[in-house]
Amino acid sequence: MTAQSINLAGQTLDLLPQRAVFWRQTGALLLADLHLGKAATFRRAGLAIPEGDNQSTLQRVDALISAWQPQSLILLGDIMHTSLATDPALHRQLLDWRASHPDLAITAIIGNHDRDIRRLEPVIDCQVEGLERAGLTLRHHPPETPTEAPWIAGHWHPVVRLAAGGDSLRLPAFIHEPDGGLVLPAFGGLTGGALVERRPGRRRYVTSEAAVFGIDTRETAD
Repeated sequence: MTAQSINLAGQTLDLLPQRAVFWRQTGALLLADLHLGKAATFRRAGLAIPEGDNQSTLQRVDALISAWQPQSLILLGDIMHTSLATDPALHRQLLDWRASHPDLAITAIIGNHDRDIRRLEPVIDCQVEGLERAGLTLRHHPPETPTEAPWIAGHWHPVVRLAAGGDSLRLPAFIHEPDGGLVLPAFGGLTGGALVERRPGRRRYVTSEAAVFGIDTRETAD
């Protein structure tokens, strides 16, 4: 599988086809928007959504941990899509999953859906957005105005539409903003996506799950 690398404030970030980032200098693996428990939320509303999305998502995290052997895992918000108080099965599943990685430091930036994620403390270090590491600011929400410090965030669930020969395809994308920020694609299933358009200075990198490639020099991208 082919990754792409970008530089933020002298830090090298590998954009991985699996919708994650490996931060070389710190050995950190970064993910955004897992939205665990979303399928169960739909099922409680009476929609026939199959079970198993939590396990599938956590297995994909496990595969990345096994492949990259990170020193830490950083989750950039919206880890959950439900309250642990109303989904005790997810609470137990997360505790069991955490216990399977006893030597891995895990930090969670609290997102807008993470209403009671502090129930997972102290096994997961929960932090409000704005945490600084090695010159980069870790967030869930991309800042609305330019900032002095480069940042990494999620929240947008960015996708890009590619068109060719009368057909079109929407793919998850990493968005490198001109002010020195990076937005990760949503990692979880059932997350949907928001179309991110071309903009001066913006660099978009789509992932096909097999490779990551920049598309803003291509006339087929919107």
